[in-house]
Amino acid sequence: MRALLCGGGTAGHVIPAIAIGEIIERNFPNSEIAYAGRRGGDENKAYRKTGRKLYEVDVRGLQRSLSINNIKTVFKMIKSSRNAREIIKEFKPDVIIGTGGYVCYPFLRQGQRLGVKTLLHESNVSPGLVTRMLCRKCDKVMLNLEGTKAYLKSTKNSVAVGNPTLTDFGVMSKTEARARIGVKENEILIVSFGGSLGADILNKTVGEMINKYTSKNKRIRHIHSTGRSNFEKMKKEFPELFRSSYNVKILPYIDNMPTLLTACDLAITRSGAMTVSELCRSGAASILIPSPNVTANHQYVNAAYMRDTGAALLIEESELTAKKLYEETASLIGSQKRMKEMSENALSAAKRDTEELIVKTLRDVLTP
Repeated sequence: MRALLCGGGTAGHVIPAIAIGEIIERNFPNSEIAYAGRRGGDENKAYRKTGRKLYEVDVRGLQRSLSINNIKTVFKMIKSSRNAREIIKEFKPDVIIGTGGYVCYPFLRQGQRLGVKTLLHESNVSPGLVTRMLCRKCDKVMLNLEGTKAYLKSTKNSVAVGNPTLTDFGVMSKTEARARIGVKENEILIVSFGGSLGADILNKTVGEMINKYTSKNKRIRHIHSTGRSNFEKMKKEFPELFRSSYNVKILPYIDNMPTLLTACDLAITRSGAMTVSELCRSGAASILIPSPNVTANHQYVNAAYMRDTGAALLIEESELTAKKLYEETASLIGSQKRMKEMSENALSAAKRDTEELIVKTLRDVLTP
């Protein structure tokens, strides 16, 4: 099988593409994988690490308000469609799989015009614009959650398969993960981060919370990721947190996320689709602070789903303060029983047969 996987804009679109690529390589002998992303996207670093071929096109999304930039975007889309068509003819894929972001549109649309099988994977509860535009034209639409069907005009070709995560998630026990990073049995580990790029408001709020509250409790180990572009800014704002301290560690980026999420007692983070899936696969109790600056407020919908399943608490950004965050944190870490229940609910929300369902979907689409 030759598969072209496209997605870009954020890591939340790239990681599922790579994970599906891994699934294809494990289950379809002699398969060949290529990826397509937006030109100059920082998220393409993850694609390059796979060692597979990467195509890039110059494309960007439309702004919701009237803007002269939308005229430029339309011209870029026309050019990127031509480029996508040339790439498809060069690579000759048997299937094109889009995982979200506007970079998917030219590849899926041109693939359909050229008679190539096309699939979409939608990670969010509330589907993105590309999914809503192209779902009826795709051979199959793979959904993370069954509830997403309520947002689609047609569900005849949709199937809930879960969200594919990289293979390192869900493979070790909590005891093993804690031993790897040296967390003692009587210690409470909190891990916080603002998504793959970081978030100023989370850095500020978590920094204040650590400074005023959690750093005073020596039973608490707190690891916080600022995002690479925000590391120096946080260092200037909270220099005391960067001094030698056993129980506080501030990092620009977390590169062992599967271990940390499995080891932690509590995660504090945004609620992008991939983050939510990783929390579920790891069984991490969480406090979710959805970003309000995303299309269709989909992070809030994701966080509400986790809250309603009993796996997380939800704090809206408009209500976020260091005091409130600490009060919610203290209420959880003060009850091991409650955190255990939230962890079990997170694990229950994770689909365990995602790989098998994706493989079945691909076989169904590609079998004459």
